[in-house]
Amino acid sequence: MLDQTLAHYIGVPPAKIARLLALTQQQIYSDAEYKSWLAQLDSAALYATLPHARQAYETHLPHFAQILEEKYHLSRTPMSAFTLGNWLVGFLEYHDKLIDLSKMHGRLPRQAVIEMLPDMIGMLDDMPQGRADWQRALALMALPLAAVR
Repeated sequence: MLDQTLAHYIGVPPAKIARLLALTQQQIYSDAEYKSWLAQLDSAALYATLPHARQAYETHLPHFAQILEEKYHLSRTPMSAFTLGNWLVGFLEYHDKLIDLSKMHGRLPRQAVIEMLPDMIGMLDDMPQGRADWQRALALMALPLAAVR
């Protein structure tokens, strides 16, 4: 199911996502096809609509953090809407640093990523502008977090 969701937002066939999700995180970060998808992201559009993404995250992150705490016993939301937006555009501009996301999210169970990633991407649904760019970028950035560790 996650492969279909990510495929929808990234704009590729589900089989391509399934192939990547069968790899380790390190293998995904090194994968030529994954890297080409990252290179196709429009950084200028992401920067231009960053305030809209921050607002969407500001609206939805508290509920998301509550679910993480209740279901997975993970207290403390590690970032604010401001930080999440900034990190997304920053990491996507510096692809070689993306692997650091795996380290930062090491305590987050893979199952939590698999179950909650569609909702996290859906937080951006009510953006007045830039929704598709942001959803694609978030799906690409988070894809390795749902892979085998």
